[in-house]
Amino acid sequence: MHAGPGAGQGPEKHIFTSNLLVRRDVLETVAFDEAFTGWGWEDVEWAMRVARLHPILHIDNTASHLGLDTVAVLASKYEQSAANFARVVAAHREVVSAYPSYRVAKALKPLPLKGVWRPWLKSIALAEAAPTPLRAFALRLYRAALYSDAV
Repeated sequence: MHAGPGAGQGPEKHIFTSNLLVRRDVLETVAFDEAFTGWGWEDVEWAMRVARLHPILHIDNTASHLGLDTVAVLASKYEQSAANFARVVAAHREVVSAYPSYRVAKALKPLPLKGVWRPWLKSIALAEAAPTPLRAFALRLYRAALYSDAV
């Protein structure tokens, strides 16, 4: 796996099972955690455990799925991923605490009235008339707001 995107700090964060080549002995040594359910984080959590035993190398061989999911589908996936994110935080807080999504979630955690502003963020992300950068920012913030329950 090399020296392309994600090869620097935290290479485990840039592991996506949509584009992954792994030696058999690595998979035999470190299995995926089947307790994960729904969407998200099972590949990153697996890579966190792999990184303790094997080097993670990246090559410049991107896999893109931009535009394949609607914003509504992405929001739903983020909602599903919150429980998995909580599993990762519980097992690997020392690693995940360096991730921007964790840091933003931690900053959002103490804010009052989550029941008001969390759905508002989602509605901005879903608003097709809103500028794309604003929608993208609102969706990322919505994900962090969901994750704030786990930090």
